[in-house]
Amino acid sequence: MNRSLTPADIFAFRSIADARISDDGGKIVATLTRRDAATDRRVAVLVESTDRANWAEIDGSEGVITARIAPDGRRVAFLRRAEDRYEMVIHDGGVRVLHATTSPLRELAWAPDGRSLAFQERVEGALPDWLGLLTPPERAVWAQPPRHTQRLLYRHDAAGELPEHVFHVFTVPADGEAAARALTQGQWHYGLPHHITPGLVFSADGRDLLFAGTQRADWDAAPGDIDIHAIDVATGSVRRLTDIAGTTAHPAPSPDGTMLAFTAVDDRGLSHQLRRLFVMPIGGGPVRAVAPSLDRSVVDIAWAADSRSLVVGYDDAGAHHVARVTLEGEVTVLARNVGTGQIEMPYGGGSFTMARDGTIAYVRTASDLPSDVAVVTPNGDNVTLTSLNQAFAAEIGGFKTSEPLWVDRGDYRVQAWLTLPDGVGPHPVVLEIHGGPYAQYGDRFSIKYQCFVAAGYAVLSVNPVGSTGYGEDFANLLHDQFPGPDYADLMAVLDVVCARDDIDAERQFITGVSGGGVLTLWSVTHTHRFRAAVSIKPVVDWQSWVLEADIGASVGLVWMGHEKPWEAAAKYRVRSPLTYAQDARTPTLLMAGEADSRTPASQAMQMYSALRLAGVEAHLMRFPGASHSSGSMRPSLFAAEVAASIGWFERFR
Repeated sequence: MNRSLTPADIFAFRSIADARISDDGGKIVATLTRRDAATDRRVAVLVESTDRANWAEIDGSEGVITARIAPDGRRVAFLRRAEDRYEMVIHDGGVRVLHATTSPLRELAWAPDGRSLAFQERVEGALPDWLGLLTPPERAVWAQPPRHTQRLLYRHDAAGELPEHVFHVFTVPADGEAAARALTQGQWHYGLPHHITPGLVFSADGRDLLFAGTQRADWDAAPGDIDIHAIDVATGSVRRLTDIAGTTAHPAPSPDGTMLAFTAVDDRGLSHQLRRLFVMPIGGGPVRAVAPSLDRSVVDIAWAADSRSLVVGYDDAGAHHVARVTLEGEVTVLARNVGTGQIEMPYGGGSFTMARDGTIAYVRTASDLPSDVAVVTPNGDNVTLTSLNQAFAAEIGGFKTSEPLWVDRGDYRVQAWLTLPDGVGPHPVVLEIHGGPYAQYGDRFSIKYQCFVAAGYAVLSVNPVGSTGYGEDFANLLHDQFPGPDYADLMAVLDVVCARDDIDAERQFITGVSGGGVLTLWSVTHTHRFRAAVSIKPVVDWQSWVLEADIGASVGLVWMGHEKPWEAAAKYRVRSPLTYAQDARTPTLLMAGEADSRTPASQAMQMYSALRLAGVEAHLMRFPGASHSSGSMRPSLFAAEVAASIGWFERFR
């Protein structure tokens, strides 16, 4: 007889991400992550296959951050972290360290001739002399020096302090015969890291390095104003290739060296703005939109070998697609089940790489499939190459699939998924709400969902207005409105589900993280239909959040219609769950990460005190060292989040 899944089983899962195929198609490399119970950490290593059937761990790859296969298909370069040390390594039968530093490394690109690599390293900025900081005596042990900033944006969740540090571009010979050489200098800003990666790639002839960034002195006043630049590798001279009032990223030079493809946002001050696909002559010239009718954000680009078409990735209606796009704008979907490799929560996103013959490597996911490497062959077949969690799934009787639902809301429809436990029911139901709010759930795996279902709860996930993957207009129905219209959608979908015979309408529960935590608290202060609630990492007071969160003074102001707290105090109050604490009756468990810069722990702490003062049964959990993302939490802490949520619901079931 099979046993039931429990939160402690998080340590049994393996996940895979960033599947990369060599130019000749002969090698596939991916990042495999296991969760180690002894150290309570995620351990990432590289695995490779040359026959698409057998996989082996690459020696020396523990702690891998990112990896790239050399143009010759034989060597693999990767960045790894060990304790507080970062290293660039080449694996070519042995392991050679090309560069080592105590500063963070990111991005990695091979030159077309395979003789050198490019990467980015963070260079620490000096504190101003006028601070008058003392120098400790030799061998003295002093406190860390004060932190100072003059920037509006000075930290990023899970990344730490940002303002006086700059990531510079370096090159290093692949043979290790010379030290790394800095190509950039001065002040650079590369955009808000939680939105896009800056990208770093050589031009087809290897003479230039292309990347997205800005040298604006006031970048913190306009953090989204990012353009693509080219660095002459020989001289270090920099020239700007684009001039677009918005975020430009994902530079992709065509194989024939004539064109540059990229994504760009036409910044109109809206909460959700699409990253559209563009091309231009590589040496400069007119910019042309490709497939302008594709009402989705493009997040990944690769050129076909003949430079006549591109392959791109984008979220669409609860799935991540990989599609071929001709330069005339014809779109053909090649894969619909692409994932990021994250298995904690069912968020969107994904990536792929492509060989010269058109073979595409990606990570496949589904509600009952955590993550596996898959390929799209040149003839269009989708083939899954790994089965990482098959034995574990058999041990617990398999993972549960989700049933897709659509609910008519008049002017639009809302997509949702219902995951049911075994048995005929009626089952208690948990409404689990995605964060963002400009994000999406979908038919993807979630450890949390599978644990809820194993405990006997049906799980309902919904993509209300504001969710991405349904077009720019649908997402912006929430612009300057959050929370509100999305709450109405959630309740409408829940009403439909609770009318089913297999759902127990008398036992409704609610939970969510981040933006979902906001909506959880908004719900329990506007209805009493739920038996219990768990709000994780919420925002409860928009005025204080805009002024203390890492993205509050940038993205947060956009969400609030560009009005500052003192310019629209009434609006800030009316949209804050804290304002309605006295109306709550639902027993509520609040959770916060003590290292969370996105939704600081003080937000949950305010609501906890407010609910207690209002006479509502409330408990507070704080997670030491935890930042915002569920996927970056220590495994035991994420398991504790899931276990406590189930335990809280069981108290009132």
